[in-house]
Order: sequence, then C-alpha cells, then structure tokens
Amino acid sequence: MKKLKITAVIVTRKNSRRVKNKNTRLFHNKDSLLSLKIKQLKKVKEINEIIVGSDDPKAELIANRLKVRFCRREKIFCDEKSTSPNDMIRNMLKFFSSDIVLWAHCTNPFVDEKLYRIAIKTFM
Repeated sequence: MKKLKITAVIVTRKNSRRVKNKNTRLFHNKDSLLSLKIKQLKKVKEINEIIVGSDDPKAELIANRLKVRFCRREKIFCDEKSTSPNDMIRNMLKFFSSDIVLWAHCTNPFVDEKLYRIAIKTFM
C-alpha cells in the first residue's frame, strides 16, 4: 500500500488586525508563534513537508531559517474582508500537491507535536 504524503500548511499575513505582527513577534520572550509552530511540526515524523504561506517578508525569513518551504501569497488572499476563507484555502492549495493536508495555525501554540500525532493517528 502506498504511503500517503502529509503536508502541514501554516498561513500567516503581514498585517494582523488586532495584535500587530502577532505571528512574527516574540511569544513568551522565546520564539515567534510562527517559529514555535514550525518547530512543533518538524517533530512530527508523519509529516513529509511543511509549507508557510504569507505576504510577510518576516515570515519568509523565519521559514528560510528553519528550512521549510515558503510560498508568497497575494495580498487579496491574506485579507478575509477581500476574499472568502474557501477562496484563500483554494489559492494556497495551488502551491503544492499532497494526499493529506494538515492545516496548522500559529495562534494555537499549545497544540503541540503530541496532539498532531494523535490527530494524524485518529484520522488514519
């Protein structure tokens, strides 16, 4: 039986409405939310690829530093007032091919590698 490819996707945007630079600024004086999420996902052996999609140059620097793939998203797909969540997801899916997509959010820092492993096992 073919092993299914699992891709973890993290989307961010440059201008957060409520908390300025929330995904790239330090969280608990240690890591940015984006760095923390990438590091958590890298510990999940079932994940084959991690992709960060954003219009934020800081997010691109973090993705490159942590050696994960970065996809530059158009601004229209980074603004929920300009486009629907479904359109944003469809746009992001154009950047890669995978059997299973794990949608990960920076703003959930306490969803860690253990919970991702449990979720994948339950899904499978």
